[in-house]
Amino acid sequence: MLGVCASAWSATVYKWVDDAGVTHYSDQPNPKAQKLQISGAQTYGSQQAAVTAPATAPAAPPPAAATPVCVIDTPGAGQVFLDVFSITGHVTLAHVSADGDQTTLRMDGQDISGLLGGDGRFALNSLDRGEHSLTLQVTNARGEVVCQATAVNFSIRQRSATAPGVPTVPGAPAAPKAPGVGVVH
Repeated sequence: MLGVCASAWSATVYKWVDDAGVTHYSDQPNPKAQKLQISGAQTYGSQQAAVTAPATAPAAPPPAAATPVCVIDTPGAGQVFLDVFSITGHVTLAHVSADGDQTTLRMDGQDISGLLGGDGRFALNSLDRGEHSLTLQVTNARGEVVCQATAVNFSIRQRSATAPGVPTVPGAPAAPKAPGVGVVH
C-alpha cells in the first residue's frame, strides 16, 4: 500500500497532441509524447473549523388579537313566522369577552339583554304581529363599540277575526275566502 502511495507522489506522465489538435495525458508512452515529471501530488490541509452557535431567531411577535365576532344567527333576516306568539333565537359572540364588556340585545329598540343566555340562546314571548328588528352590540368598559352585528328584521303573521284564513306571506297571493265568511249582507 505504501508503495502505491509513494508512486503517486512522484510519477511520470506523457503528454502529446494528436493530428486533430487534441492534447492527451497518459501514464503510457506514445511516439509523439513528451515525458513530464510530476514531483508530488497537490494536497489540501483543512483548518480547524470554527464552530459558532446558531443565530437565535428573533422572538416571534405576539399573536394578533382575534377579530371580534357578533352575529344574530336566528331569526334569519327577512324570516316570516306564521301563527306564532313566541320564537327562539341565537347569537354568536366570539373574541369579545373582556372584563367590563357589555353585550346589548335589542328588539324594536327595547333592551332585551336579560333574555340572552350564556350559550347565546334567547326566547321572545308575547310577540305582536308585524315587523320586528333585532340588534346586537358589545361595548367595552369605556363605552366604545367593540363589535356590532348586522340588524335582523323579521315578521310575525297571525290569523285575525276578520280574515281567519291562512295568514299570508308578504308578496304571496291572498288566501281564498271561505263561502259566507267575512262579508255581512
